[in-house]
Amino acid sequence: MSNSRVAPGAMMRVVCLLALIVASLPVGAGGDSLAEAVRALESSLAANQVAAAAGAESTARYGEGLVAVALEVFEQSRHLDKPYFRRGDGIDGRAGLYNPDNLYSSALVSDLGRYRIRGRRGSHVMLTLQVLDAYPMIGLGRNLAVIDLDAMGIKPGESFELLLGGERQPGRWVPLPFGTRALLARQTFSDWERETPTVLSIERLDRDAPRVDSTMPERNAADYLRAVDRTWNEGYLPMIRRLPENRLPPPRASDTGAGGLGGQQSVMARYRLGVDQALLVMVKKSGARYQGIQLGDPWFVTPNYIDRQVSLTAAQAVTDADGYFRFVISLRDPGVANWLDPAGFAEGYLFMRWQGLDRPLTAAEAPVAEVVELADLAVRLPADTRRVTPEARREQLLRRQWVPIRRVAVN
Repeated sequence: MSNSRVAPGAMMRVVCLLALIVASLPVGAGGDSLAEAVRALESSLAANQVAAAAGAESTARYGEGLVAVALEVFEQSRHLDKPYFRRGDGIDGRAGLYNPDNLYSSALVSDLGRYRIRGRRGSHVMLTLQVLDAYPMIGLGRNLAVIDLDAMGIKPGESFELLLGGERQPGRWVPLPFGTRALLARQTFSDWERETPTVLSIERLDRDAPRVDSTMPERNAADYLRAVDRTWNEGYLPMIRRLPENRLPPPRASDTGAGGLGGQQSVMARYRLGVDQALLVMVKKSGARYQGIQLGDPWFVTPNYIDRQVSLTAAQAVTDADGYFRFVISLRDPGVANWLDPAGFAEGYLFMRWQGLDRPLTAAEAPVAEVVELADLAVRLPADTRRVTPEARREQLLRRQWVPIRRVAVN
């Protein structure tokens, strides 16, 4: 991607599409309108060193995604008296390395409130609720608690009710820790084609919750966008760009202090490859309820995961005879089933997750990676490695249309 300059006004398309909304929004605390905050974001992204690696198109999509999420969370924050679960459904440009194997939905809540969640459990492999002390994407909140609804005995097909906050109640009740500001629901899928989603709804039971005054500083759309910019472009991205390239650290518990899912183990690394190189990743198939791997672009955004095989779950990947997965990351298709397509990005991120483990991974189960020449790949893979023809690859990609975000739960 040789053209790294963001096209003038690229991100302003979001504001144009939402012109009627923007016209009615208040100005920011410093007197800036939302449109001015968008222009400031566009300028800062164009000057960011990541833009050179990501290219103009991906940088513009990333910026548009930041604007969209700021507006979405801002809208939710104005109605804390009537919370709802908002699904993150975007395919392109979603910041934070959106996991294609998850259906994410978030509701903004208060530690002083009382809530009832109703649902009907789908057949996907895991259902968890994270309790956070910051609004999702606006800040990297601490993980105050994880509610594993499966551990409560809720089975696929079962309707359920969960009470949160206030005084102890009979039945399924969970207290809300001090500082609670949001709930993040994760529906985790391993087999996209066969597993079904969960229906979820939330209502606030105490009716005297105050509404948010959006004219106050840090409570308007422009300030929300500035907060997103600080969180990702001034905070998180500079930190993870210090990761070494093409080296996998040992699996570790996810960082609950930055919103990571408690009980999950993960590996995050950076990759950088030449056009004739591949990163060969070898990892043992585990007994986790969910095991997956995905790639991200230089902005820590998952590329189009319907048209590109940028991720694989344990159910989707091919296990070799010795019980290991061998994933090949390369810019050119090597003709193997477990190819991970970086979508044209010569550098980016790799993320591996294990959820629902009955014990921590051992050192022997840690994944390993090495850079190899594509010309030497055949001799580095087992003789029984599953190969795919161009026609088989097209069929493999067609099955990605069942990505969880396109599944709609029906009552």
